[in-house]
Amino acid sequence: MKIEVLQEKENRPLARREIDFRVEHIGGTTPSRADVKAKLVAQFDADAALVVIRSLNTNFGAGMTEGSARIYTDPEQMKRVELSHIVKRHETKKAGEQS
Repeated sequence: MKIEVLQEKENRPLARREIDFRVEHIGGTTPSRADVKAKLVAQFDADAALVVIRSLNTNFGAGMTEGSARIYTDPEQMKRVELSHIVKRHETKKAGEQS
C-alpha cells in the first residue's frame, strides 16, 4: 500500500493540516481506515490520537482509493471542530471492547 499526497494545506485558525491523498492498492483489498491512519501517522510523524480520516472513496476494480484526512495539533481543538461521531470513530478501542 502506497500513499501519495495530492494536496496539503495548513489551516492555522483551526490548528490542523488538511491532506488529500491517493492510496494505491492494485491487486489487494481496499485498505481500512486504521491502515491508512497508521501510514499517515508514520509519514507525517503525527500523534495517532490527533489524526482523523474524513473520507475514503474507492472505484470498483480500480485499485486506487482517494481520501482526505486532518491532522490536529491540539486535542481540545479537534473535539470542538469535529463532529462527535467522527471523533468516536477514531478513538482506540480498549481490550475486550466491541464496536
